[in-house]
Amino acid sequence: MDTILFHNPKAGEEDHAKKALVALLEEAGLKIEVHGTKGQELKKGLKKQRELVLIAGGDGTVGRICRNLTERGRCCAVLPLGTANNLARALGSWPSPEHFAAGWTKAAHRHLNVAMAEAENEEREGFGERRFVESLGFGAFAQAIQDADEAGEEGVDAGRAVFRQTLSEAPVIHARLRIDDQEHVVETLLVEVMNIALFGPNLPLAPDARPGDGLLDVVLLPPQRREAMLEWLHAPGSGAPPVETIRGSQVTLYWPGGAIRVDDEPLEFNGACTITCKVEPAPLTFLVPREALAAPKKGRPE
Repeated sequence: MDTILFHNPKAGEEDHAKKALVALLEEAGLKIEVHGTKGQELKKGLKKQRELVLIAGGDGTVGRICRNLTERGRCCAVLPLGTANNLARALGSWPSPEHFAAGWTKAAHRHLNVAMAEAENEEREGFGERRFVESLGFGAFAQAIQDADEAGEEGVDAGRAVFRQTLSEAPVIHARLRIDDQEHVVETLLVEVMNIALFGPNLPLAPDARPGDGLLDVVLLPPQRREAMLEWLHAPGSGAPPVETIRGSQVTLYWPGGAIRVDDEPLEFNGACTITCKVEPAPLTFLVPREALAAPKKGRPE
């Protein structure tokens, strides 16, 4: 099978890792063409028409490529090389490249929706159209991503520590939302429009979200649940997050101003704005291990 491999290796092991991975995949019957994950290398790779798009990297790499894949008819697969690997986990992760090489011909298919966000303010200025595959965030956790980047913090544990610190000081936000045909006026510490169950430092903030159900899970944190969320952040796997969730296919947020984040990218967009999010009609299709479908995660069944 003709395959584009987008490869973003761990620091210091580029040549060795790439050669070993290509040899493994070609032995498994794939015809590999390797491209980088940024700049002109990424653009060149995205233009190539190949049967399989294979992405080896972390969430930043996977998200970047998924957002830019306008041709949705091809199959994709993820070989997770990051720390959180939220997208790979949400889809059903291959335990290793060796497992993928041995199992890709018998793999199951799982869809991943791509969502579109568009924002503008009173001056009709905006950030244009931005796709996202993980989440669109506002408030405390969007600020935490920016704080972690500025502090140079990396890794799941360090990220969660920054989230706790930022949340402990986060102001209450008065926001208005329209989710499908229902209006909501809320007081919250954050708004996360989730496309999958996980975001940031591997936090299952929307445990019932499914990557290909055509819906967005809007997560809110009422101010009175601040302490409960701070406690939950110490052990996110121990129970459901203390949040409120509203599900819909289209979300409009009248945002009074503050931190905004698209996937893992903080945005410089000051002041009040109106942001509309909706799921695009054609999902991406991913090859996943069959056992990922045989054992549904907690929450709604597939």
